[in-house]
Amino acid sequence: MNFNNSMTTTTLFIITLASNSVSAENCTSVPVNPQGDTSKLQAALQQATNTGVELVLTGTYYITQDTKVYLRNDLKVDASDAQFLATEQLDGDMFSFDTHSTKSDECGGASAMANFEWSGGTFNMAKAKVSTVVPLPYKTPIGREGTKQTADAISVRGATSAGKSKLNELLIENIVFIGTENDTEPYYMAGGDSGILMTGALKAIIRNNSFFGVRDAAIYVSAGGVSGEYGDHFTLTNNYVERAYDGITSKRGADNIKMLSNIMHDVVVGLSIKRVYDGWTATNVNISNNSVSNSVRPISVERANDVVIDNNHIDNLGSVVADSLIPTNKYGQQYEGISLNGVQGSNLISNNIINGITQDGSREKDTTTWGIVLRPEDGRETTNVVIEDNSYSRLDKWVNRILL
Repeated sequence: MNFNNSMTTTTLFIITLASNSVSAENCTSVPVNPQGDTSKLQAALQQATNTGVELVLTGTYYITQDTKVYLRNDLKVDASDAQFLATEQLDGDMFSFDTHSTKSDECGGASAMANFEWSGGTFNMAKAKVSTVVPLPYKTPIGREGTKQTADAISVRGATSAGKSKLNELLIENIVFIGTENDTEPYYMAGGDSGILMTGALKAIIRNNSFFGVRDAAIYVSAGGVSGEYGDHFTLTNNYVERAYDGITSKRGADNIKMLSNIMHDVVVGLSIKRVYDGWTATNVNISNNSVSNSVRPISVERANDVVIDNNHIDNLGSVVADSLIPTNKYGQQYEGISLNGVQGSNLISNNIINGITQDGSREKDTTTWGIVLRPEDGRETTNVVIEDNSYSRLDKWVNRILL
């Protein structure tokens, strides 16, 4: 027996075991840039939140399955020089950053809330499978149907359905999302689902991002937890969206929402507060200084209190949206510039410019356009709305009040 060879083999075996143990649960090693090696991407991101150390990503990554990461400590990523390309095999999220009832407690995570920062990167979801819960699923091309209920480029879930809260402050900025094979296809030809999905952050800023062709919402934010108890103070600003079903939407009663200085073009719904569950109410909403053109419902607020809609510019109301000659509107066969639906408290609609179609006289005659609409929602009237200093052009009605 060769004693030296035996010792060497034993030593290597022990080192290998130790290495595998560290790799499986490592709370101290500095995360390493995979430099385009997709097989190392998930581990690098998990290591970044295990340690709270910033991760820089460069290179091109071909994503075939959900890159799932459990939030533990702070996660900070600079992907300015990276691009992420979905393959035809991707059925689900490209990246999901989740709060877990037990796994989020590892690496010292039990004693801390996590901040989330992501900057830069190009996310191409054009080839990805489409989720099962997108609007108008019958429009999804044959062969593109997925099996998952979520298929977002970046998905961040800050609270569990059982009520565990993990996500403190979130910042996502300077990303580019591409959802269609070319720059003329309507939203329903896009792959995936939404661009950014975020639920349950205690404070969030999503800014300076661009989206081109989105099957559902470019930016979808929501309260989280058992009854929406986590998630408010969301600021969504200076984003550009074209060819989407929803531009920017906030759901499930999140409070203190600001949608400021965004640009939308060719979107079914531009900027919205949407009711998902009966009785859940958003409070303190400010939608100001935005520009929306070629939209069925440029600004729409459902079941909210204390809403300010000021200094927005809406153009081409009544124009063709997503290649459809008729409006896709759950409220009827009309185009609505600004709609308040079941809104109460103290509300102001002021200094907005709402223009109908200016270049197609025949199209103008064939459509119904309302500048401002006040209607009931979820069994309650819209009340106490001040409407002042707005400008209207080429509309069938400036203001339409609908009662229960």
